[in-house]
Amino acid sequence: MLIFKKKHIALKFAIIIPVLIPAFLSAQSLPDSGLVAAYLLDGNAKAVNAGQFSGKTLRTKAVADRSGREGRALGFQPGPGMEFSQAELPLDISPNALPVVTIICWIKAGETFKYLTPLRSGDKKQRGILTDKHRGSQRWSASAGSDGVIHGSPVLKDQWTFIALIYDAPNEQARLIVNNQVFGGRARQRKSNPTTIIGAFNGAMDDLMIYNRALSLEELEMLYGSPIDINREDIAIDDRSGYRRRMEAQRNPAVEAGQQFIPGYEELIIRDSVHSPNTLHLFGHDDTITVLSQAGDNWLEVSNQKGEKGYISASSLISNAYRTGKTKSVFRFTNWLGQLFMMNKAWNWFFAALFTLLLGMALKYRGQLNDWFIALGGKAETEAAGSRNEGIVTTRRFSRLDRYFPVNRPKWWSISPGIVFALMLLGGSIWDSAETQWFFNEGASIIPAGFMYPIHWVLWSLSLIIILLILAITIESLHIAGPWAGLFRLAMLLILNLMAVVVCFYLAVGIILVIFGFILFVFALFSLLSRKR
Repeated sequence: MLIFKKKHIALKFAIIIPVLIPAFLSAQSLPDSGLVAAYLLDGNAKAVNAGQFSGKTLRTKAVADRSGREGRALGFQPGPGMEFSQAELPLDISPNALPVVTIICWIKAGETFKYLTPLRSGDKKQRGILTDKHRGSQRWSASAGSDGVIHGSPVLKDQWTFIALIYDAPNEQARLIVNNQVFGGRARQRKSNPTTIIGAFNGAMDDLMIYNRALSLEELEMLYGSPIDINREDIAIDDRSGYRRRMEAQRNPAVEAGQQFIPGYEELIIRDSVHSPNTLHLFGHDDTITVLSQAGDNWLEVSNQKGEKGYISASSLISNAYRTGKTKSVFRFTNWLGQLFMMNKAWNWFFAALFTLLLGMALKYRGQLNDWFIALGGKAETEAAGSRNEGIVTTRRFSRLDRYFPVNRPKWWSISPGIVFALMLLGGSIWDSAETQWFFNEGASIIPAGFMYPIHWVLWSLSLIIILLILAITIESLHIAGPWAGLFRLAMLLILNLMAVVVCFYLAVGIILVIFGFILFVFALFSLLSRKR
């Protein structure tokens, strides 16, 4: 079994290309950049590159290829019972081995009414070519993992068909090319087997090639021998993975030799070697930690002002210490915010309960709070009454807004943006967590751009609603309390809305736990009663 490593790819190309170009597809030139493995399939599973990727066959036979040359393609047929002939290739095409891959072959099916798996790296959810019934007929298809199947053109009996599969794991996209037509869709897939199986169908396959990049449309047309002119614009895959790289860089910022840190908590454990569980030193908040060098595999060699040396992982240092020149209180506060949604910490549940209490009090006494802000801002002005009445009356500017502000119903009006935002996060995570993550980290904008799925438009619409709600609350605050007290009121409401987001999350998890606990209780009770009977 073979697992590819990037550092070996260049060496493999050097072995493959000199042998491949003269012998393989002599009638046409072959894109050589990124070629990982190639199989002529001349009645066997030998790889072109001197057997390095050669596989083994089971009950296969040599058959005529698409040009009618006898013995130049690999034939498969049903065996006894449910057994099929097949070939096993020591080729890992999983996302962890080849994040981006292009798989190309020619294939012919002897039957068109069965579910087929001509090329697979695992089950139906893993990378591979299959057929699937769609709109009344079996169609050449590509496995798309948790996103199902990308359907292509119908399977036609005894007709050689050009098939190309492009998988782009970082961008969670796949493209299926069947002859001159492009089909596209999303594909989220997990790690698969380190081998690739071809066969398990009644038919033949010829000229299988694997590339570690996405071939261009022009390169695919060169291999196909004809224009690919239907849906050709769908071949492009936009880079939608940049935000993940930025997030990873933020989570694990580079730590360089010479940088100094101060422990943000009481103790910082220093190990005696890389990856060691042994504690060598305990650096305290009075120590100044100097990074001496990179120790490899995200570990650092460090020392303090006393000359004590040891090792610590870069992630542990960043999570538990702050750069010199920064403030400890700010470091601890940002750390606490980053861990606020870790529901396995008991203190977080306490804060969620505290936030719930504060929100309840704010909503209960919202009228009194509004009066206090009005008085604080001096918004209520008095003037002498006219000749018909004596005494003092209250007057306000922008009297038309008095019809609407302050809003008294519904009671939760002032925290409505936080509630809607929490529902967005919860609903989006349940509906499609990957696209929700993309939207909030890269796709959110006033003018829609790059939206591909319905969830994008739903999240965008809810985002506009939140913006309008915040704008309305801002106008309300400025109207009833004036500029300075109004901004103070707005700041208080924004804090309450952040609390509402946290409370909604913990309430949702609490409700789920209660429901799950009730189901377990009923199940246990039913089992107990069944035993007594």
